[in-house]
Amino acid sequence: MATLKRLFYYANEKKMYLIFSLLFSAIATILSFIPYYYFWEILKEMTGNADKQHIQKFALLTFGATILYLLTYLASLLCSHIFAFRLESNMRKVGLKHLLDASFSFFDLNSSGRTRKIIDDNASNTHTIIAHILPDSINAILFPICLVVLSFRANSYVGLLVVVAIGFSLICLKSMYSDADMMKEYMGALEDINSETVEYVRGIQVIKIFDMMVESFEKLHKSIINYSLMINKQCQMFKIPYVLFQCGMMSFGALIIIIAFAQLQMSKTMGQVLSLVVFFMTFSGLLYNAFIKMMFFSKDYSVAKDAIDKLETLFTEMDSNKLDYGNVTDLETNDIEFSEVSFEYETGRPILKNFSLKLKANHKYALVGSSGSGKSTIAKLISGFYPITSGQLKIGGHDIKDYKSRVIEKNIAFVFQQAKLFKTSIFENVKLGNPDSSDEEVMKALKLAMCESILDKFEAREQTIIGAKGVHLSGGEVQRIAIARAILKDAPIIILDEASAASDPENEYAIQKAFSSLMANKTVIMIAHRLTSIRNVDEILVIEDGRLIERGSHETLIKQGGKYKQFQDLYAQANDWRL
Repeated sequence: MATLKRLFYYANEKKMYLIFSLLFSAIATILSFIPYYYFWEILKEMTGNADKQHIQKFALLTFGATILYLLTYLASLLCSHIFAFRLESNMRKVGLKHLLDASFSFFDLNSSGRTRKIIDDNASNTHTIIAHILPDSINAILFPICLVVLSFRANSYVGLLVVVAIGFSLICLKSMYSDADMMKEYMGALEDINSETVEYVRGIQVIKIFDMMVESFEKLHKSIINYSLMINKQCQMFKIPYVLFQCGMMSFGALIIIIAFAQLQMSKTMGQVLSLVVFFMTFSGLLYNAFIKMMFFSKDYSVAKDAIDKLETLFTEMDSNKLDYGNVTDLETNDIEFSEVSFEYETGRPILKNFSLKLKANHKYALVGSSGSGKSTIAKLISGFYPITSGQLKIGGHDIKDYKSRVIEKNIAFVFQQAKLFKTSIFENVKLGNPDSSDEEVMKALKLAMCESILDKFEAREQTIIGAKGVHLSGGEVQRIAIARAILKDAPIIILDEASAASDPENEYAIQKAFSSLMANKTVIMIAHRLTSIRNVDEILVIEDGRLIERGSHETLIKQGGKYKQFQDLYAQANDWRL
């Protein structure tokens, strides 16, 4: 029941609704027997004395009990659904709160699609067990107990038969779910095949072009085989106990008839025996339904446990690798200093090793190096994406950990290679950089970012909705809008992570002009693969294996003939290559 306690925590303010739901479910279960009991009395009257007044009285009582049962059952479902919907809502709210407070490293490592799926889908997966299965489980527990009591009241032999049938069924159900990890393995196999199938469908164009078969996709093929093996294992485990369970339920009616025949031999009247047979034959189906509800509870309990495990694992990921912030509220200068900084994403695999570097305020720097050398890591550490492993990182004379989080967010603008725009107007996307800015300031930022040609493409200009029908933006155009957003933010420190790497020549020219507006009077750290775009920076920093191996202007480093000269020569050779 630990899983249920964890679920209740998320909607504790509505717990009375769940308590009332379970209470109404228990009352409804007891009331459900009353119509059958009076129906039995009617049968006895009709096959015996046939007293019209008694039959009418029992008929009215049957009708009244049925109405009461329906009302209490509906009240139970209403209360359980109120609790379930609040639970789903609160779980999503908690997920959103963790998302807003999550470390930058979480967003660096996790896609928005994965995060949305875990929060949204798993919150929904808790609905069935709370709204339906939990109230039904009360019915599944109370129904056999009430049936035993009623059976002994009607006939001691039938009572014994019901006790044996219930005990036998419980043993069968217990053996079906004897493996506690089976459902977890099943859910894992199902998730694998779903995710791999989605990946396969996303790549369907490549598959068709190269006439590839599903077997060539090892992960998908393996997930299909694993899922089929899991289903086969589950079926083999269920086979014998489920067949025995079904046989036991179906033989219940036959045993009732045998007892009825024995009752006739004991001088019971035909009416008494017939009413007894009809009464308990009816209950055999209801008893079967009660046990089926128990089976569903076991399955959905496992689904709910898996859902909350995934959610809370995600919340833990969101809260990990957070930077410890302090109380400094102002950034006095824009200089940056690394002092003996070491950093590693994974234990034992350092990216930076005793790295030291001083960057002067209002200077422009370019980071150059091979892939994996640590350039992007340096930029992410300055932005506060990750806490450093050892050493000290200062911005404006203070350790980055001394600032309030809002100070870091406000004073650093980051322009990524893959810029993200929201499905709203171009104007609103830019205004996100500074929500307090005026309309004139937004339009000025768009102009400085060379976005006029983009606005001229659309009739609605800056009010054009990104993602709307007929609205298509190239990678370079998206980048310019992102630069306009950074210009509007007017942060004193700018980080450009290969921001023009994938642009065409026309967009490259516009982006470089936009950069000129963005970088004016700012401390700029630029990560660039296009070496022609960094010749006019104040200093070029060459990074190799997490160490600073060269620094200086373009001319100085070319004269030194070191690693930077090698990069320039290779870049020139690549540009001279022809088909």
